[in-house]
Amino acid sequence: MSPVSRRIVLPLAALLLAPACKQQQIATATPVDELPPLIIPSELRVDAGSLGSGGGDSRMASNEVGGSGDSGSSDWRATGDEPSARIKNNGGGGGGGSKGASMVSASPQPTAYALIVGIEKYRDVTPAGGARSDAEKFAELARVTLGVPEDNIKVLLDDRASRTDIAKQMRWLQANVPSGGRVYFYFSGHGAPEPTTGVSYIVPFDGDPQYLKDTAIPMTEVLGDLEKTKAKDVLAMADSCFSGAGGRSVLAPGTRPLVRIEDVKPQTRVAMLSASSGAEISGPAADGSGGLFSKYLIEAIGSGQGDINGDGQISLKELAEWIGPRVKREAKKANREQTPHLTLGKKLSAADEFIVSWGYSR
Repeated sequence: MSPVSRRIVLPLAALLLAPACKQQQIATATPVDELPPLIIPSELRVDAGSLGSGGGDSRMASNEVGGSGDSGSSDWRATGDEPSARIKNNGGGGGGGSKGASMVSASPQPTAYALIVGIEKYRDVTPAGGARSDAEKFAELARVTLGVPEDNIKVLLDDRASRTDIAKQMRWLQANVPSGGRVYFYFSGHGAPEPTTGVSYIVPFDGDPQYLKDTAIPMTEVLGDLEKTKAKDVLAMADSCFSGAGGRSVLAPGTRPLVRIEDVKPQTRVAMLSASSGAEISGPAADGSGGLFSKYLIEAIGSGQGDINGDGQISLKELAEWIGPRVKREAKKANREQTPHLTLGKKLSAADEFIVSWGYSR
């Protein structure tokens, strides 16, 4: 072999035997026998914890709560204070209100049905800002987290949410919900009070506050229609207000806002969680994403953060206690009062026994 050949071969041999090519164990949570046959240089490795995926790590969340779930016809508000409770952030659940966060999957509810109404653009009254987006997000929540079958979900938006449209879908629920099933009813849009009586109405797309009896739907009628289904229990949620004082509430021109609103009488198998109480105003979230109440309602269930005690499920009591102080606190920053209000039907279990969603992984 010539001297030139020896000079070429020796560097190649040295390169092939260099320590940099020695097999190394990659730091990872994946079992060794499942690792792909790849060697990743250390400078290119990324610590999974730095990606913000949650990874099941626990974190502290302040849950100011008040009231206790009473059996029978209870009517209470989520106010007051209680020490912080440790909860876990489910991987991929988003948590903390981060934008664009995906919703976690909980246990499917094959006998559950959902009627979701969101009206932002009205025919005859001012828009209800963000109401359509709220309804679309809740529809995603129903599919992904609550596990309601696609065929069991009806979504009515804007001009497809007339008084007749809503009435037809109520009949659909009454005809299809099986005995022992569950109904989720969600409404985002304007409410209105009848000026002389204080009766609360939800305002459909074609509703007119000057002719509420002819064009709108009394909330008591909505709850009564839900009661007529064969469902074992119903959870009605309304991101609207009925004070006539602004926000998601409208009045006929020249009518003064009411001070006293007639309480909505609970049905025996219906629980109602509303965005505000009495003469309060239901307003928007500070980030403009939609209604303040809907923001925390969807976050509590969709991320699993509403599971305050960490038992893998969210009771109606936990849901109200998680939403209430957050809505109240953010509303005060906007110089208004807004306190979510929970009413429980006489035949329902106590609020801590009404399980809204379950099967959250830990």
